Amino acid sequence: MYEVEVKAHLKNRKEVMKKLQGLGCKFGKVLHQIDHIFIPAGLNFPPVIGTPILRVREQGKKYFFTLKISQNNRTDSIEREIEITEGEKMIEILKLLKWQETILVDKKRIKTNLKDMEIVLDNVKDLGEFIEAEKIVTDKNNENRKRIQEELYEFLETIGVAKKDHVVDGKYDIMLKEVYEKLGIK
Repeated sequence: MYEVEVKAHLKNRKEVMKKLQGLGCKFGKVLHQIDHIFIPAGLNFPPVIGTPILRVREQGKKYFFTLKISQNNRTDSIEREIEITEGEKMIEILKLLKWQETILVDKKRIKTNLKDMEIVLDNVKDLGEFIEAEKIVTDKNNENRKRIQEELYEFLETIGVAKKDHVVDGKYDIMLKEVYEKLGIK
């Protein structure tokens, strides 16, 4: 399975939510997620395309362990995720295995679905507001997945997210890294 997604700055949350609701979307409750991101030891963040990235996500009293391996770009990934019961132990295990923790992403998220698409609105601490649209697909063809990404970007534009606000080519990861550096966090 592949997670094919697109991301953009969200500058007009209320307007976008209103348009999505007009399409029949119903939003779930606000989720507080804290993502611990790990990459192989000795690499710089963000790592090159194709490098496995591990994530331990804390969401309320639940934890999820995720493997992502980017394919064409950072928003086209092989993704595998499982719920785990002991997130802190998993973080400890990853550190003992010499995986390096890079950044901590602290965000408030709301989700909705439209047809075969999941749409999330994020408020990321120290970074701002973003929208993601994603599809989970089984198509191994890179070109078809690139086409799906273009369709997702086109959809964002139909709900009022301007093309200039699209976040592409790992820009989100670079923005996270820069914020951490400014805050003096390594």
